[in-house]
Amino acid sequence: MAGADEVLEGFICPICMTDLKSPNQLTKHFEEIHNDDPEILKSLKDLFGKAKKKILKQDEMTDSFSENNTAIREIRKNVEINWGPQELGAIKSHTLYFNEIRNARLERYSTETNKLLIRLDKLLNNLPTDPIDRKVHERTIVPWIDDKDVKLCPNCARSFHLARRKHHCRLCGAVMCHDCTVFLPLTDARKMTSPVSIQDDSAVSPTASESPLTGRIVRAGIGLTKLARSPSSGSLNSVLSLMNDPPSGEQHFRLCIHCKNLLDARERLKARQLTKPIVAKFYETMRTYMEEATKFMTMYLKMWESLSEGETTYDLRDAQILRVKIAKVGENVDNISKRILAIGTADIDNPPQGQALKLRQMVRASAMIFLKEHLLTIPALPNEEEYRVLVENREKKIEERIAFERQLEIEEALRERRKEQRLDSKNTLHSASNKTNNEAVIEKSHGWGPSNAAIMLPSSSMDPIIEQMSNLRSYIKQARTECKYDEVATLESNLRELQSAYFTMKQANDA
Repeated sequence: MAGADEVLEGFICPICMTDLKSPNQLTKHFEEIHNDDPEILKSLKDLFGKAKKKILKQDEMTDSFSENNTAIREIRKNVEINWGPQELGAIKSHTLYFNEIRNARLERYSTETNKLLIRLDKLLNNLPTDPIDRKVHERTIVPWIDDKDVKLCPNCARSFHLARRKHHCRLCGAVMCHDCTVFLPLTDARKMTSPVSIQDDSAVSPTASESPLTGRIVRAGIGLTKLARSPSSGSLNSVLSLMNDPPSGEQHFRLCIHCKNLLDARERLKARQLTKPIVAKFYETMRTYMEEATKFMTMYLKMWESLSEGETTYDLRDAQILRVKIAKVGENVDNISKRILAIGTADIDNPPQGQALKLRQMVRASAMIFLKEHLLTIPALPNEEEYRVLVENREKKIEERIAFERQLEIEEALRERRKEQRLDSKNTLHSASNKTNNEAVIEKSHGWGPSNAAIMLPSSSMDPIIEQMSNLRSYIKQARTECKYDEVATLESNLRELQSAYFTMKQANDA
């Protein structure tokens, strides 16, 4: 220390109390100036040497400590320690605490926005058209800050004078200059307060016959007539307010930037909730095509099974048309999935990444799986010749089955007769058995069929049958366009029955 109050710091010579900048300069200072006492020089060198050794030892300790840590980590990797079963400790949910903090923060913004919307609704209610009456109405709804309390504009910090006047926000009453003012049209204000049903715009803007310029002149004239009865400062402010209005003739509210930002944030949130992204629209259309394809596929498989069996319930041409429709729907699903995957790829600077890209890839993969599992495995229809062969084979099988069933019925009837005749005497039983054998041979040789008795309809029902047949043809056409082939089959069978009944009745009348 040089004195009682002064504290010296650094590499200080203990003899002459000079401040040196580094230890090398201090040793050099001792060797050159204080070389008379070698013991002091030696002690100083020993002191520097001890400090150097201590510093080097600390470095060695840190290096050895890091080496030991790496060795321990390698041992833990190689050896798995069995800690045994561990019990769960205390569990605490922080959801309520998080919701309290989050709700308080959201409530602060929502409360301010709701206050502005309530004031805006009150301002729009019974809004006068005259500028002076309108200004009084706005001041009664929202109290304005006194002009004397504000010397500078809060936004731009510029002073007010005759060219830069003071204006008030119609929602919070704050003072600002004209450059920091934001205008909100009355139509947008009405949409914010009542978006479903906008009120009558008669008080919002002048009539269609009047031009905006003439409406402005009329309003200015009304204001000037009232300004003639008011003080000079009020008249000057009113004239300047009319001059500072926006160039468009539409009426508006003068707002500050902060109130306008809160209202715009609410509108953006509404738009984000109501509007869907383009990916969602594409996906919805793709899902409708998929549902349509599944409906067509169920009907097509049903028709394919019927036609493969040789049945005449469905028409082969209808099945072919339905197959073409399924192919078109599958092509639409493929194209839409490709569009979803290609959205945003043209933007080289900001290509889709992360979750957005993964979502589009998954949509494309699901579309490909749907096409492979449902549409690409669709069975092929038989051509007309193959279908004709299938129908003939089916008719042959039906005839053989009918003949076989008739034979079984004849044999069953013969067995019943034999059982009844065994109850009689042996003589009568022998003769009855010969007769039944002869009858069986005759029946087997000649056979029998169902009666061809015609269905007799009264002659008065001829015209209604023709009308009903025409109605059935129109119903068949409608059902075929809507791909309801089950109804087409039932209606065609009804039509055939009506036609056969009509022809038999006509033949009976002609005979």
